[in-house]
Amino acid sequence: MPTYSIKTVQKSKSAAEDDDEPGEKLNLKKDLELQRLINESHLLHPDAKPSNQHRQKLLDMRLQTLGSKTSMLKQDKMPMSHRKGITARATDKEARRRQEAKENGIILERAAKTKKPEEKRARGVGAPNIGKFKAGTLRLSKQDLSGMKGRTRR
Repeated sequence: MPTYSIKTVQKSKSAAEDDDEPGEKLNLKKDLELQRLINESHLLHPDAKPSNQHRQKLLDMRLQTLGSKTSMLKQDKMPMSHRKGITARATDKEARRRQEAKENGIILERAAKTKKPEEKRARGVGAPNIGKFKAGTLRLSKQDLSGMKGRTRR
C-alpha cells in the first residue's frame, strides 16, 4: 500500500486545478464583460448617439463599481438658486412617487427623516451682546459703536 505525503497530495490537487484554470479564467473574464454590458446597456440605446457625455457617464459608472466614493460628475460649485431648484425638483418627484404608490396600494420604504437645523446657541452668563469675541479680545465694529452711543443730534 503506497503512502502519500501531504506535499504530494497538495501537488496533485494543484495540478488538477491547473487543468481547469484556463477555462475558469476565460469564463470569469466573460462573466465580467457580460455584467459590464448589462450595467451599461441603458447607455447603448439605439436613439442615443455616442457623445462625450455618454463616455463620461460610462467612465463614472466604472469608477463607482471600482469603489469611488463620489461621482466625478458631481458639481461642487453651483449657484445657490440652481442647487435649490434641483433639490426642490427632487423632493417634488419623491413626493409624487410616494403619492402614486399610496394610491395604487403599494407599500414603500419609510421616508428618510430630515434633520432640523440646530438653533443658535444661547450665550453664556456675562457674555457680551455686541461685537465678536475672538482670540481673547472683543472686537467692536463701527456699527456696534454707533449703536452703543445712540443717535447724535445735530
